[in-house]
Amino acid sequence: MKAALRPWQFVVLFVVTIGGIYAGVFSPNEAAAIGSFGAIVLGFLDGRLTIQGLVQSLRATALTSASLFLIVIGATMFANFVVQTRLPNLLIAAAQDWNLTPLMVMAIIILLYVVLGCFLEGIGMVLITVPVFLPVITDFGYDPLWFGIIVVIVVELGLITPPVGMNIFIIQAQAPDINLGRLYKGIVPFLIAPLLLIALLFVFPQIALWLPNILY
Repeated sequence: MKAALRPWQFVVLFVVTIGGIYAGVFSPNEAAAIGSFGAIVLGFLDGRLTIQGLVQSLRATALTSASLFLIVIGATMFANFVVQTRLPNLLIAAAQDWNLTPLMVMAIIILLYVVLGCFLEGIGMVLITVPVFLPVITDFGYDPLWFGIIVVIVVELGLITPPVGMNIFIIQAQAPDINLGRLYKGIVPFLIAPLLLIALLFVFPQIALWLPNILY
């Protein structure tokens, strides 16, 4: 019970940010800003954050934001290219010419996501692929919300798939005595679980839509 009470700061931030979003007090973007400010305040109150640490955090934030801006700019240019070339229409026509079933189309898309996740960062992968694949899956009768949840799962899967699994390198940075080979063996169950979840979402798509339907 004592251990459960230690992360009270996290519980407070979670209740304020997520609770504020669903209560309609502020938008997700505003919630992110409030959560960041709350984390800074709690860090100073707890004594674990100093002015020097705050400056380092702001510098790291600026670098991360700059890299994300470059990704967004590139993805926007790519999305415009996709619209001009009518690539989704060409993919739909090709799938129909090859007599692919909706299930086969989704299986190919998921396989592509898994492969891309081995090399691309999550946000970039979403921004690059969704403008191409969303018109295809809607044309084959899939719910866009259901597809969005599938995309979130496969993108998260990409964070632990070698060779560019970002979370793997974060874990090794926290535990440098554990080599990458051991980490790769340790993530196998976490690779299997999302794939089983995706299979369940295909068999029972209402699983993905049940909670959003209740909330909205």
